[in-house]
Amino acid sequence: MDWLDYREKLGIGFKDEQKFQYFKTKIFNILRSYRSYDDWSKLSSTEYCRFCSLVGAEIDVSLVDSDYYNNRFDHVLNILNKHCSYIEEFLAYYVAYLNIMDKPREAKLSQEDFKAILLNNLKEAHIPYELQQHNNELYVFPQGVSDFDDALVSQPLEWLKKYPKAEKGWSKALREYAAKEIEKASDVADLFRKALEAFFQEFFAGSKTLENYKADYGAYLKAQGVPSTIANNFETLLQAYTNFMNDCAKHHDATSDNVLEYLMYQTGNIMRLLITLKQGEQQNAD
Repeated sequence: MDWLDYREKLGIGFKDEQKFQYFKTKIFNILRSYRSYDDWSKLSSTEYCRFCSLVGAEIDVSLVDSDYYNNRFDHVLNILNKHCSYIEEFLAYYVAYLNIMDKPREAKLSQEDFKAILLNNLKEAHIPYELQQHNNELYVFPQGVSDFDDALVSQPLEWLKKYPKAEKGWSKALREYAAKEIEKASDVADLFRKALEAFFQEFFAGSKTLENYKADYGAYLKAQGVPSTIANNFETLLQAYTNFMNDCAKHHDATSDNVLEYLMYQTGNIMRLLITLKQGEQQNAD
Protein backbone atom coordinates (compact mmCIF):
# COMPACT_ATOMS: atom_id res chain seq x y z
CA MET A 1 0.00 0.00 0.00
CA ASP A 2 1.23 3.49 -0.87
CA TRP A 3 0.63 5.33 2.40
CA LEU A 4 0.68 8.81 0.88
CA ASP A 5 -1.73 7.81 -1.89
CA TYR A 6 -4.03 6.29 0.72
CA ARG A 7 -3.98 9.50 2.75
CA GLU A 8 -4.73 11.53 -0.38
CA LYS A 9 -7.81 9.38 -1.05
CA LEU A 10 -8.99 10.15 2.47
CA GLY A 11 -8.45 13.84 1.84
CA ILE A 12 -5.42 14.05 4.15
CA GLY A 13 -2.68 15.61 2.06
CA PHE A 14 1.02 15.78 2.81
CA LYS A 15 2.93 19.05 2.54
CA ASP A 16 6.49 18.96 1.17
CA GLU A 17 8.06 19.29 4.62
CA GLN A 18 5.87 16.42 5.87
CA LYS A 19 6.95 14.28 2.94
CA PHE A 20 10.59 14.93 3.79
CA GLN A 21 9.99 14.08 7.46
CA TYR A 22 8.25 10.87 6.38
CA PHE A 23 11.14 10.01 4.04
CA LYS A 24 13.79 10.86 6.62
CA THR A 25 12.22 8.76 9.36
CA LYS A 26 11.80 5.75 7.07
CA ILE A 27 15.33 5.80 5.65
CA PHE A 28 16.99 6.29 9.04
CA ASN A 29 14.89 3.42 10.45
CA ILE A 30 16.30 1.18 7.72
CA LEU A 31 19.89 2.36 8.08
CA ARG A 32 19.83 2.00 11.87
CA SER A 33 18.34 -1.47 11.61
CA TYR A 34 21.40 -2.54 9.62
CA ARG A 35 23.57 -1.38 12.49
CA SER A 36 22.87 -4.64 14.34
CA TYR A 37 24.29 -6.77 11.51
CA ASP A 38 28.08 -6.56 11.41
CA ASP A 39 28.40 -7.92 7.87
CA TRP A 40 25.68 -5.62 6.51
CA SER A 41 26.87 -2.23 7.65
CA LYS A 42 30.58 -2.99 7.63
CA LEU A 43 32.54 0.17 6.75
CA SER A 44 36.25 -0.17 6.00
CA SER A 45 38.80 2.31 7.31
CA THR A 46 39.48 3.43 3.75
CA GLU A 47 35.82 4.11 3.05
CA TYR A 48 35.40 5.89 6.38
CA CYS A 49 38.38 8.20 5.83
CA ARG A 50 37.34 8.81 2.24
CA PHE A 51 33.84 9.86 3.30
CA CYS A 52 35.03 12.22 6.04
CA SER A 53 37.54 13.82 3.70
CA LEU A 54 34.96 14.23 0.93
CA VAL A 55 32.34 15.98 3.09
CA GLY A 56 34.80 17.87 5.31
CA ALA A 57 33.97 15.99 8.53
CA GLU A 58 36.53 15.47 11.27
CA ILE A 59 37.88 11.92 11.37
CA ASP A 60 37.71 10.07 14.70
CA VAL A 61 41.24 8.67 14.80
CA SER A 62 40.23 5.99 17.30
CA LEU A 63 37.95 4.48 14.65
CA VAL A 64 40.49 4.24 11.85
CA ASP A 65 42.33 1.14 13.10
CA SER A 66 39.42 -0.26 15.08
CA ASP A 67 37.92 -3.67 14.37
CA TYR A 68 34.51 -2.30 15.32
CA TYR A 69 33.25 -1.64 11.82
CA ASN A 70 29.83 -0.53 13.01
CA ASN A 71 31.32 2.32 15.05
CA ARG A 72 32.51 3.84 11.79
CA PHE A 73 29.05 3.30 10.31
CA ASP A 74 27.58 4.98 13.40
CA HIS A 75 29.77 8.03 12.80
CA VAL A 76 28.56 8.26 9.20
CA LEU A 77 24.94 8.02 10.39
CA ASN A 78 25.59 10.80 12.89
CA ILE A 79 27.01 12.99 10.11
CA LEU A 80 23.95 12.28 7.94
CA ASN A 81 21.70 13.09 10.88
CA LYS A 82 23.44 16.44 11.44
CA HIS A 83 22.95 17.37 7.81
CA CYS A 84 19.30 16.62 7.17
CA SER A 85 17.61 19.96 7.76
CA TYR A 86 16.33 19.92 4.18
CA ILE A 87 16.16 17.34 1.42
CA GLU A 88 18.95 18.70 -0.82
CA GLU A 89 21.41 18.75 2.08
CA PHE A 90 20.65 15.18 3.10
CA LEU A 91 20.85 13.93 -0.48
CA ALA A 92 24.23 15.59 -1.00
CA TYR A 93 25.71 13.78 2.01
CA TYR A 94 23.99 10.48 1.24
CA VAL A 95 25.25 10.49 -2.36
CA ALA A 96 28.73 11.35 -1.06
CA TYR A 97 28.46 8.17 1.03
CA LEU A 98 27.50 6.19 -2.08
CA ASN A 99 30.46 7.58 -4.02
CA ILE A 100 33.11 6.54 -1.46
CA MET A 101 32.10 2.88 -1.43
CA ASP A 102 34.61 0.28 -2.55
CA LYS A 103 33.69 -1.96 -5.46
CA PRO A 104 33.48 -4.74 -4.44
CA ARG A 105 32.86 -4.08 -0.74
CA GLU A 106 33.67 -6.15 2.31
CA ALA A 107 30.15 -5.49 3.55
CA LYS A 108 27.14 -7.54 2.51
CA LEU A 109 25.35 -4.41 1.33
CA SER A 110 26.74 -2.98 -1.91
CA GLN A 111 26.48 0.48 -3.41
CA GLU A 112 23.54 -0.82 -5.47
CA ASP A 113 21.74 -1.82 -2.28
CA PHE A 114 22.17 1.63 -0.74
CA LYS A 115 21.05 3.21 -4.01
CA ALA A 116 17.90 1.09 -3.94
CA ILE A 117 17.22 2.11 -0.32
CA LEU A 118 17.42 5.78 -1.32
CA LEU A 119 15.34 5.51 -4.50
CA ASN A 120 12.65 3.31 -2.95
CA ASN A 121 12.16 5.68 -0.04
CA LEU A 122 12.11 8.75 -2.29
CA LYS A 123 9.44 7.05 -4.39
CA GLU A 124 7.36 6.07 -1.34
CA ALA A 125 7.56 9.63 -0.02
CA HIS A 126 6.62 11.06 -3.45
CA ILE A 127 9.81 13.13 -3.52
CA PRO A 128 10.85 13.56 -7.18
CA TYR A 129 14.60 12.95 -7.30
CA GLU A 130 16.64 10.40 -9.22
CA LEU A 131 20.25 9.31 -9.52
CA GLN A 132 22.46 9.77 -12.56
CA GLN A 133 25.92 8.33 -13.10
CA HIS A 134 28.85 9.77 -15.02
CA ASN A 135 32.43 8.42 -15.02
CA ASN A 136 31.52 6.03 -12.16
CA GLU A 137 30.36 8.95 -10.00
CA LEU A 138 26.76 9.29 -8.85
CA TYR A 139 24.90 12.52 -8.41
CA VAL A 140 21.31 13.25 -7.45
CA PHE A 141 19.05 15.05 -9.85
CA PRO A 142 15.59 16.62 -9.38
CA GLN A 143 13.10 14.66 -11.40
CA GLY A 144 10.61 16.39 -13.64
CA VAL A 145 8.02 14.63 -15.75
CA SER A 146 9.53 11.15 -16.00
CA ASP A 147 8.97 10.76 -19.75
CA PHE A 148 10.66 14.13 -20.33
CA ASP A 149 13.58 13.26 -18.10
CA ASP A 150 14.17 9.93 -19.82
CA ALA A 151 13.93 11.36 -23.31
CA LEU A 152 15.58 14.75 -22.85
CA VAL A 153 18.01 14.28 -19.96
CA SER A 154 19.00 10.65 -19.37
CA GLN A 155 19.06 9.46 -22.97
CA PRO A 156 21.13 12.39 -24.30
CA LEU A 157 23.65 11.73 -21.51
CA GLU A 158 23.91 8.12 -22.67
CA TRP A 159 24.04 8.95 -26.39
CA LEU A 160 26.69 11.64 -25.94
CA LYS A 161 29.37 9.02 -25.30
CA LYS A 162 30.30 9.46 -28.96
CA TYR A 163 30.78 13.18 -28.27
CA PRO A 164 33.09 13.25 -25.20
CA LYS A 165 33.43 17.04 -24.86
CA ALA A 166 29.68 17.51 -25.04
CA GLU A 167 29.11 14.61 -22.64
CA LYS A 168 31.46 16.19 -20.11
CA GLY A 169 29.80 19.60 -20.51
CA TRP A 170 26.25 18.23 -20.33
CA SER A 171 27.05 16.19 -17.22
CA LYS A 172 28.62 19.21 -15.51
CA ALA A 173 25.61 21.37 -16.37
CA LEU A 174 23.22 18.76 -14.95
CA ARG A 175 25.22 18.48 -11.73
CA GLU A 176 25.20 22.25 -11.27
CA TYR A 177 21.51 22.43 -12.09
CA ALA A 178 20.84 19.72 -9.50
CA ALA A 179 22.53 21.89 -6.85
CA LYS A 180 19.68 24.40 -7.23
CA GLU A 181 21.76 27.40 -6.16
CA ILE A 182 19.66 30.12 -7.74
CA GLU A 183 22.34 32.77 -7.21
CA LYS A 184 24.34 30.80 -9.78
CA ALA A 185 21.45 30.58 -12.24
CA SER A 186 23.22 32.51 -14.99
CA ASP A 187 26.31 30.32 -14.56
CA VAL A 188 24.21 27.17 -14.94
CA ALA A 189 22.49 28.57 -18.03
CA ASP A 190 25.91 29.27 -19.51
CA LEU A 191 26.96 25.68 -18.80
CA PHE A 192 23.99 24.47 -20.86
CA ARG A 193 25.07 26.87 -23.63
CA LYS A 194 28.66 25.59 -23.50
CA ALA A 195 27.49 21.96 -23.56
CA LEU A 196 25.41 22.65 -26.66
CA GLU A 197 28.29 24.53 -28.27
CA ALA A 198 30.66 21.61 -27.61
CA PHE A 199 28.10 19.23 -29.08
CA PHE A 200 27.72 21.31 -32.27
CA GLN A 201 31.50 21.51 -32.65
CA GLU A 202 31.85 17.74 -32.41
CA PHE A 203 28.74 16.96 -34.44
CA PHE A 204 29.68 19.29 -37.30
CA ALA A 205 33.46 18.82 -36.84
CA GLY A 206 34.25 22.51 -36.43
CA SER A 207 35.34 25.08 -33.88
CA LYS A 208 32.86 27.92 -34.36
CA THR A 209 30.87 29.53 -31.57
CA LEU A 210 27.33 28.36 -30.97
CA GLU A 211 25.74 31.40 -32.63
CA ASN A 212 27.67 30.71 -35.83
CA TYR A 213 26.19 27.25 -36.28
CA LYS A 214 22.75 28.50 -37.30
CA ALA A 215 23.42 27.89 -40.99
CA ASP A 216 24.97 24.43 -40.42
CA TYR A 217 22.07 23.42 -38.20
CA GLY A 218 19.42 24.66 -40.64
CA ALA A 219 21.13 23.07 -43.65
CA TYR A 220 21.47 19.70 -41.92
CA LEU A 221 17.83 19.65 -40.86
CA LYS A 222 16.75 20.65 -44.37
CA ALA A 223 18.87 17.85 -45.85
CA GLN A 224 17.11 15.41 -43.52
CA GLY A 225 13.70 16.63 -44.63
CA VAL A 226 12.89 18.46 -41.39
CA PRO A 227 10.49 21.42 -41.80
CA SER A 228 12.02 24.88 -41.51
CA THR A 229 9.71 25.67 -38.60
CA ILE A 230 11.63 23.11 -36.54
CA ALA A 231 14.95 24.58 -37.62
CA ASN A 232 13.82 27.95 -36.29
CA ASN A 233 13.64 26.36 -32.85
CA PHE A 234 17.41 26.76 -32.58
CA GLU A 235 17.17 30.52 -32.95
CA THR A 236 14.40 30.55 -30.33
CA LEU A 237 16.65 28.69 -27.90
CA LEU A 238 19.56 31.07 -28.46
CA GLN A 239 17.24 33.99 -27.83
CA ALA A 240 16.02 32.31 -24.63
CA TYR A 241 19.62 31.96 -23.42
CA THR A 242 20.24 35.64 -24.13
CA ASN A 243 17.02 36.78 -22.44
CA PHE A 244 17.76 34.68 -19.41
CA MET A 245 21.28 36.06 -19.03
CA ASN A 246 20.11 39.65 -19.42
CA ASP A 247 16.95 39.49 -17.34
CA CYS A 248 15.97 36.66 -15.01
CA ALA A 249 19.40 35.42 -13.96
CA LYS A 250 20.87 38.82 -13.22
CA HIS A 251 17.94 39.74 -10.98
CA HIS A 252 17.55 36.25 -9.46
CA ASP A 253 13.78 36.48 -9.58
CA ALA A 254 11.30 33.72 -8.86
CA THR A 255 11.11 32.60 -12.48
CA SER A 256 14.78 31.70 -12.69
CA ASP A 257 14.37 28.06 -11.69
CA ASN A 258 11.59 27.44 -14.21
CA VAL A 259 13.56 29.10 -16.99
CA LEU A 260 16.59 26.95 -16.18
CA GLU A 261 14.42 23.85 -16.47
CA TYR A 262 13.18 25.09 -19.85
CA LEU A 263 16.75 25.63 -21.06
CA MET A 264 17.76 22.17 -19.87
CA TYR A 265 14.94 20.44 -21.73
CA GLN A 266 15.43 22.54 -24.86
CA THR A 267 19.16 21.80 -24.91
CA GLY A 268 18.49 18.07 -24.50
CA ASN A 269 15.79 18.26 -27.16
CA ILE A 270 18.14 19.73 -29.78
CA MET A 271 20.91 17.23 -29.01
CA ARG A 272 18.43 14.36 -29.10
CA LEU A 273 17.01 15.52 -32.44
CA LEU A 274 20.40 15.72 -34.15
CA ILE A 275 21.63 12.41 -32.71
CA THR A 276 18.41 10.68 -33.75
CA LEU A 277 18.70 12.07 -37.28
CA LYS A 278 22.36 10.97 -37.46
CA GLN A 279 21.42 7.46 -36.32
CA GLY A 280 18.73 7.28 -38.99
CA GLU A 281 21.16 8.53 -41.60
CA GLN A 282 23.70 5.86 -40.68
CA GLN A 283 21.09 3.10 -40.70
CA ASN A 284 19.95 4.13 -44.18
CA ALA A 285 23.54 4.12 -45.39
CA ASP A 286 23.95 0.53 -44.14
